[in-house]
Amino acid sequence: MRKLIAVVLFVVFGMFLALAANPTDDLKKADKDWAQAAGSKNVDQFMSFIADDAYVSGPNGKWVHGKQAITDLWSKMLADPNFKLSWTVESADVSKDMGYTRGTFSGSQGNQPISGSYTTVWKKDKAGKWRAVVDIAAPASGQ
Repeated sequence: MRKLIAVVLFVVFGMFLALAANPTDDLKKADKDWAQAAGSKNVDQFMSFIADDAYVSGPNGKWVHGKQAITDLWSKMLADPNFKLSWTVESADVSKDMGYTRGTFSGSQGNQPISGSYTTVWKKDKAGKWRAVVDIAAPASGQ
């Protein structure tokens, strides 16, 4: 009887671990945490989600490469008192140490409203933290 109870507990515990360790949920959380960092306008916190060799392309279609260039760009945007940005992840998928998130964004830059969709490619670093390696924002139609 003790062996049966031990086996049942082992199986239940294993199922719990399998459900708790969903890598897609982990990636969605990283995306949501990054959105919160953008909303807080804390440049260091925002940049902690960016890989050193990342590429980003904003709604204007221009590419920026490297953490320092991205820091310079976002420092200017986050310093603007009229700048607001929020986004919502709509889907995500993971394969080993790579993944993507996709969703929509909205906010304001200067006195102009902005909205559109985004896709971010993520890669886990050596410490196991998700870092954005490619981020692409596309404006909504008519913007």
